Formats: sequence, structure tokens, C-alpha cells
Amino acid sequence: MQRVAERFGEIRIDAGYRTDIGAAVALEPAQHPDDDVTGLTLAALGIQRDANKPHGRHRVLQALAEATVPASLADAHARSHAIAADIEDALDDWIPLPQALPVQVEDIVFLDRPEGLPVVAVQVALTIRYRR
Repeated sequence: MQRVAERFGEIRIDAGYRTDIGAAVALEPAQHPDDDVTGLTLAALGIQRDANKPHGRHRVLQALAEATVPASLADAHARSHAIAADIEDALDDWIPLPQALPVQVEDIVFLDRPEGLPVVAVQVALTIRYRR
């Protein structure tokens, strides 16, 4: 997860991305302390044996990257879409570990004011297949 977080840290406008979400990456599955600040949290959801290779040492790590953008911003939805695109671009064909396959973006969900919070959120589900 640390390597993925470091990769997300490279998402900066001056590096050719659409946003600077890389400046606000956290590894804890907690909300950023201030709803007025854009942030990206990366959390592991679980590790399973790879069903395609059940007799080996292959694993599947499922993770979730969740970005929040203050809903008060006039372009909050556009920013959340730009963040999702930046995440996909940063992970495109990127291999996080020596014995891993490229990270797969499985699903992207956009949420407007989840649970009444004053934010627009984007959740990006990730899968990393690797060998122990």
C-alpha cells in the first residue's frame, strides 16, 4: 500500500496531471480532518488467495482509493472526475511489486454528499495481483 500511496503522491499538475491530489494522500481509512480540504485516502480492503491459481502463492489485494472534494466548490464534480482520471493515468500499466501484475482499476463510483457530509466523493476500487 505504501508504494501505491507513493505513486499517488506523484499526481501533481506540474507532472502533467489534471489535479494536485498527490499533495493530500493518507493511508488511514479515516476522513480527512477538514471537510473544506480535498484529500485522498488509500485503504486495503483485504487479501485473498488468487482463485485462478489456487495451489500457488498468488494473492489478490483489494484496495479502495477515496477522494473527497468540498461540495462548496463550484467545480466539485468536475474535480472528482479529474481525480478519478488522474488515478487511472497514474496506475496505467504500473507494476507495484517485482512479482506483481499491473494494478487494475475495477470500479469508479461518484458520490454526492455521502452520509450528509459536505463533500463530493469518488471511490476507485483497485486490485493488485502478486506472488508472495
